[in-house]
Amino acid sequence: MSQDNYYFFNEIFWMSLGLIGLLLLGYATGNPWFLFSLGLLAYIFWHLRQLTRLIFWLSKNELDMPPDAGGFWGDVFRHLYRIQRHNRHRQEKLLVVLNRYKESTEAMPDATLILGRNWEIEWFNSKCENYFDLKKKQDIGQPFTNLIRSPSLLAFIEKQSSKNKADAKLDDMGSSQKTLELPSPDNKRILSIRLIPYGNKYLLIARDVTSIQKLKTMRRDFVANVSHELRTPLTVISGYLETLEDHLKDEPVYTNSIHLMQQQSHRMCHIVEDLLLLSTIEGNEQRVLKNDFIDMDALIMMLKKEALVLSHGRHSITAESSGLKWLKGDRNELQSAFSNLVSNAIRYTPEGGLINIKWFIDANKQGCFEVQDDGDGIAEHHVERLTERFYRVDVGRSRDTGGTGLGLAIVKHVITHHQGKLIIDSRLGLGSTFRCEFLQKMMK
Repeated sequence: MSQDNYYFFNEIFWMSLGLIGLLLLGYATGNPWFLFSLGLLAYIFWHLRQLTRLIFWLSKNELDMPPDAGGFWGDVFRHLYRIQRHNRHRQEKLLVVLNRYKESTEAMPDATLILGRNWEIEWFNSKCENYFDLKKKQDIGQPFTNLIRSPSLLAFIEKQSSKNKADAKLDDMGSSQKTLELPSPDNKRILSIRLIPYGNKYLLIARDVTSIQKLKTMRRDFVANVSHELRTPLTVISGYLETLEDHLKDEPVYTNSIHLMQQQSHRMCHIVEDLLLLSTIEGNEQRVLKNDFIDMDALIMMLKKEALVLSHGRHSITAESSGLKWLKGDRNELQSAFSNLVSNAIRYTPEGGLINIKWFIDANKQGCFEVQDDGDGIAEHHVERLTERFYRVDVGRSRDTGGTGLGLAIVKHVITHHQGKLIIDSRLGLGSTFRCEFLQKMMK
């Protein structure tokens, strides 16, 4: 017999036993139904009394011992007391966990907000009071978009909202802003904003990147200033070397030395020019993108002609173009970036190698510019660092071929500025593929 049936039949047994006893006693005294009714009323009254005691006991907030009761109601009181005590222990444990969570979130170095589906503020830590000038007593429940008057932030939030409604995941393209940098309301710091959707809510994280931005600005200004200062003396040195070469061309002893100095001078000039270009691109990343419409068919053919001139017949060069014809952006920047990839392929592909220049639309309807070669390839541990400044896989080979170590860094910045991404796929001994992917909205 199950436990619930046991309680039921046990109570029926004792109630029946009591009523039958009263009925027999009534027959002995001549009033059977009177005693039976009296016993039944007493039984009902006892249940009502125990029910009243239960309600009164449950209405108390304190965890008191249950009232004394026998039989069926004694078991009820004991079970309820055990459940109440168990729930009280659980509440205490949850309270401890909640307090620890609050302490940990308050100790977070970043400002953190939880926003509802309509951007109402549900919770935020103390950092938000400093970063966004929020007040817990009056701003909880208020729409975050009404409290922060920043057009760029509102546009960023609206963009994420539309993506969430369309159930579109954030991709890794440059156009899918995972973070937004903007000044705080008091203009005392630069904040990096990240918005993470989960369920029907959003987690907004703001990090103070003021010191990082200052360091980047200092580095960019330093590089630009040093490059400007180096340009003039290098130009003077190059001029004097040309003059010396003309006057000492009949002196074999000096000709070789002058030629080597000219090579190093020209290499330094290329480095200075690349540094200035990179500083210009980095300094203008927030500028409005030009809307030149670039004929990709013509550009691919022009790049092939340049490649043939650079190769001097040492490589087999092919070019093909398919899909949408026009790419929107800065013509000079994109042409320079694509030329850089093509010249790198020629520079680092051995004689007799195959180089393919290609423009096409991939399965995701993204425009792709691709340069593929069957050269020596690059080891996997080098690939991630190829776009770093002055990073070289083979320093000696790079110097021999005239590389500055800045080309791919420039390419990456240009492609990112055009809301695209640079993908490098290379394996040692199997060649390399450099692909620039652009969003569909950048094409026509």
